[in-house]
Amino acid sequence: MVPLLDSLEKNQDQDQVQIKIILVPIDGSSNSMKAAKYAIEIAKLQNAQILCVHVITSLPYDYALSGPCVEQYLEDVENQCESWFRSIIQMANNTGIKNIKTTLFKDIRSTVDAIIKYSDDNSVDLIVTGTRGRTGVQRVLIGSVASGIVQHAHCTVLLVR
Repeated sequence: MVPLLDSLEKNQDQDQVQIKIILVPIDGSSNSMKAAKYAIEIAKLQNAQILCVHVITSLPYDYALSGPCVEQYLEDVENQCESWFRSIIQMANNTGIKNIKTTLFKDIRSTVDAIIKYSDDNSVDLIVTGTRGRTGVQRVLIGSVASGIVQHAHCTVLLVR
């Protein structure tokens, strides 16, 4: 078992850690899916609810700004996102976790702001998020959703690589 999970299991016996709601931002990357696995294990130990979210912020350059192309892009992303959510729900169901809610946000300016606001509005106890592990200039130029979540979250954040 993962050391963090061992620690949570011990703390559960002592009633020191109570995690009731876990938020998992999903982007389809292997690290976000790995984060979902961690969230599922923690939810199993804590009997917690899992909230999975995906945030659509902007259109890629290869989509024209006309209505039909935008609609097609959003439909493509929604279908992909639903596939990710189904996979996570299946993983959770296989471990006995049934309390999962999925949400897709569209037309959002800031992924970090959307995740933070959602976590605040839903009294989230733990955010489990994947990180790509970028450092230095690459992180400064590209930005980091995980870093923004860590800086602004009101609750504990677990970063998964």
